[in-house]
Amino acid sequence: MTYTIQLLHDAERYLERLDRRTQSRIAARLLQLTVDPFDPGYSKQLTNFDRLRVSRVGGWRIIYSVEGDHLLVLVEEIGPRGQVYRRL
Repeated sequence: MTYTIQLLHDAERYLERLDRRTQSRIAARLLQLTVDPFDPGYSKQLTNFDRLRVSRVGGWRIIYSVEGDHLLVLVEEIGPRGQVYRRL
């Protein structure tokens, strides 16, 4: 059972502005999330946000939600650790 990744417009634009090395690291993590977006080795539930999860990639964070009915991982935010949570 494989999930599909969908990036919201802001997350996609932010990812495009990153350097190639960081883009490839984040893309590799997104591929891991297609296999199991609930794997505790790659992600955790955000406190006070029932539907949101976070995945760490070095100093970067991927904030996403999972729509189990459609097997969809919806990436809502990508950003540096200190700033990404402020936009929620």
